[in-house]
Amino acid sequence: MMMRIHHDQRSNEITAPAVSLQPGSVQMAVMKERFNDQEAVVAIGQQDVRVRFVDGVPSDRSFMVRLVKQEGGTWVAQAVPLSSIGRFPPSSLDDGIDLWLSARGIRLTEKEKEAVRRFWETEGGSIKQKQETVAALTAKQLEVTETHLRLAHEALHGPPLGDLLAPLLTKTEEPEETHEAKAAPVREQTERLEGSRAYAAASELVLPPAEARTFVMTAVTEKMRQLVHDFRVWQRDMARQLEQFAHAAAQQATERAVPLVESLIHSLDRMLLNGDWLLFTDMKTETKLLEAGAKLAEAKRGLAEGKMDEAAKTVREVKALLESLRFQPSEQKVMRFFLESDERQGTKPHEQLSRILKHASQAARDNALSARGVVESLRRLGFFHEQETARALLSGERLQPVENLKAMLLSWVEEGTAPAQAERVLMNLTGQQLLNKFTVDSHTQTMLYQWPLSLHGEMATVHVHVNARSGGGQLDWQNCRLYFLLDTNQGKVGISLQAIERQLSVTVETEYERLAAVLQSYAATVKDHLEQIGYRVQRLIFQPMDTQDEERAATDRVKTENETSQWEWTI
Repeated sequence: MMMRIHHDQRSNEITAPAVSLQPGSVQMAVMKERFNDQEAVVAIGQQDVRVRFVDGVPSDRSFMVRLVKQEGGTWVAQAVPLSSIGRFPPSSLDDGIDLWLSARGIRLTEKEKEAVRRFWETEGGSIKQKQETVAALTAKQLEVTETHLRLAHEALHGPPLGDLLAPLLTKTEEPEETHEAKAAPVREQTERLEGSRAYAAASELVLPPAEARTFVMTAVTEKMRQLVHDFRVWQRDMARQLEQFAHAAAQQATERAVPLVESLIHSLDRMLLNGDWLLFTDMKTETKLLEAGAKLAEAKRGLAEGKMDEAAKTVREVKALLESLRFQPSEQKVMRFFLESDERQGTKPHEQLSRILKHASQAARDNALSARGVVESLRRLGFFHEQETARALLSGERLQPVENLKAMLLSWVEEGTAPAQAERVLMNLTGQQLLNKFTVDSHTQTMLYQWPLSLHGEMATVHVHVNARSGGGQLDWQNCRLYFLLDTNQGKVGISLQAIERQLSVTVETEYERLAAVLQSYAATVKDHLEQIGYRVQRLIFQPMDTQDEERAATDRVKTENETSQWEWTI
């Protein structure tokens, strides 16, 4: 996905104290970046440290280091095998916890240590799982409290979100084909609309007459008219900025061109993530915007390398690409918006839940799974609820009713009408939000999402893990690792993507050879699509999934930046 994910740094909580590095001290280290056989960057506590190893860079991801001396900005050190730190017996719980925290460079206050002790004694799960929870929480520089520990533990080691949601679904949910049946008359009478005719989409819908729907029809028509206006304003603004950049590049005015291209990239990213009109277009339009983003990144790199003429040429290509866009709302999406608006009129709580979950998994049922569709699914689940509410309040914007799973469950809990399973779903969602906190002083970020989808008539969960470089409060889409785990009726599929300066390596792991053969038939199509949105696929390989070592699989599933930079996830 070529969208930059922005994080509100105002949500940062308590920052963990930095580890004090002294000659002779022994610290827990995690490999971050290897330069050669002697030097590497390792994470010690919350710090990234350049180290020269006297006995060579260790092959393990996690290990102990004995610091010898500092030479300039580099520490000389010796590696100490992690196996030298044994597991502590239950009879020495307090001493064992202190030893484990110290070995990993985690510094806690006495109050925080007491919270860890209570968590250790009362929470379910193995010692190793509890260790991973504490490590994950401190890696995100969060205050270590019993509440935070339990929330993070639920997200990391509790049941998948899809399994938690399944019992909440009721038998009153509408069948999948209902919307298709309602939409059939529309497909027979209307075609895709262009430009200024977009607002007319609502008025052409053929639906059973009802007084309540008159109001909804009016609202949809106004919505389409506003979307046309928003699209044209954005398109004109982008064209103006692109022309300014091309002029600055032609005049060799680098100081003026750099902020212009950064502003263009920011505007495009914001549209991809939040533009309402994009929700009503097809995958082809989104692909063009992603392609424009890739070209703007090329222009920015050209500026950095002093290739002003090439940057100007690239930006002119972007201008021509954006000017060729026409706002052509998808009939299916207009119809869906109408029906969603109609459904919101006086629905019961269980119907509201069914609707939210159905809409959250809509992206997987669309003919083309779009990047924006995935973002909207996460938004429907409530992953951005607090952030977006806070932003609206701070900016003075008028708050719009936000229908998402977390907001709905919170209201149920407040009213005392929440089902028993609701509180555990809230714990899972909030735990994921904690573990997705953006850490300002780290040059890499890790995120994890559980995406519940309706597959094969059941509620399943897709696990999505992200590891990316960061800068300026953003994840770098050009340099990142993604891992997806899907559990299909043909077996599990793990998809690993590694991007380095938009050079992409893809590894597909499957449980069964027959599934690999089916997926291989789509390899050329996938490669073409990725190259359309700015990636260059260097490698696409298929290999068996290692399912023999269940203990290792459970461990690797929850590794965070505090424990691995290689990001070799096995879920």
